[in-house]
Amino acid sequence: MWAGVCQHVSNNSPSSRLWNYAAVRANRQLAVALQGQGLNEEAARFAYRAQKLQRVVLRLQRKYLQYLFSLFLDLLAGYGYRPGRSLLWYVISIIGFALAYYTFGRLSLFPPDAFIYSLTSFHGCGFFPGLEVTVLLHNPWVVLAAAEAVVGFSIEISFIATFTQRYFGK
Repeated sequence: MWAGVCQHVSNNSPSSRLWNYAAVRANRQLAVALQGQGLNEEAARFAYRAQKLQRVVLRLQRKYLQYLFSLFLDLLAGYGYRPGRSLLWYVISIIGFALAYYTFGRLSLFPPDAFIYSLTSFHGCGFFPGLEVTVLLHNPWVVLAAAEAVVGFSIEISFIATFTQRYFGK
């Protein structure tokens, strides 16, 4: 109910901000009450909704950096309530970087070489096949491997945090 009300009030008036604050608070209180009764799945749904509404409040308060970070967390792992998203981003990034290695790195036979190179770079254990003994840091492979390691680190943290929260409680 609150989510529907907040979507219809979209201007930045004091009354719209009040509705958004009230909706966030109501969803959080409901989540806590449901969790206290042992209804964790239902509580998670309302806690997730509260996080999404909090993002609306951040946008209305013009806290754009916090808003973007909140959006990033929602897309990456659904604020910890959607563990499948982390797994999906894991697969998408491995395949995407494998395609990039195949395109820019001239690796032979896409599936084995580029995929294995992407998988090892994702986990920060990249190696540089076909490069000379001295590795040039401006080489496209090295730059892609470093970018993939950073992306991989973010996704791995999200993955671990999401599953820890999901299966061991908060």
